[in-house]
Amino acid sequence: MSKSFFEINNVTFAIGGKNKVNDVNISIENEGDIICILGPSGIGKTTMLRTIAGLEKINQGEIILKDKVISSNKIHVQPEKRNIALSFQENSLFPHYSVDRNIHLGIKKNSTDNKNINSNEIIKILNLESVLDKYPHQISAGESQRASLARSLISQPDLLLLDEPLSNVDQSFKEDIQVALKQILKKNKISTIVVTHDSYEAFYLGSKCAIILDNEVK
Repeated sequence: MSKSFFEINNVTFAIGGKNKVNDVNISIENEGDIICILGPSGIGKTTMLRTIAGLEKINQGEIILKDKVISSNKIHVQPEKRNIALSFQENSLFPHYSVDRNIHLGIKKNSTDNKNINSNEIIKILNLESVLDKYPHQISAGESQRASLARSLISQPDLLLLDEPLSNVDQSFKEDIQVALKQILKKNKISTIVVTHDSYEAFYLGSKCAIILDNEVK
């Protein structure tokens, strides 16, 4: 039985047969904890998130969520059955849907989850009220990134994965978003892994932080 809410045990993350990050051991001890993984672009941070989400398979080790093995060399739970939300750095909105509809795709019907996540509150906090009727091609990269983040938050995931979540956000607005994001995650006990190259962002958001050096998590 796993002692932590989430565990990565001795996993080597690879894509296209090439190792990116070797022999990783990371855990989230309590539901609602936030961990940040710091490192420059191209070092394997996104590969780690894609693998945790189930978009890539592993050949060794295991990934455990809520006492259930979701990835190993013998087990691979499909992404849609993991209740893990991944918010990509790049635009991941559906182009033929309005921003409002994109965001509300994350709402689960008949959810019995005890998280009380208010979509209107999140839309307001992320300053998206003025673009709800627009389409993805009509908004900025920062607005698109915040809309994707809103969709992930209101999906009430067991685990939220954020890939450079504020990289496209205007610098003058970034600090306010960081504060609001941390409040939302803590208030709703959303366990989160954030990968970023921004050390300030990592140390502010994270309950604990790790860094990728020489293809290993330190």
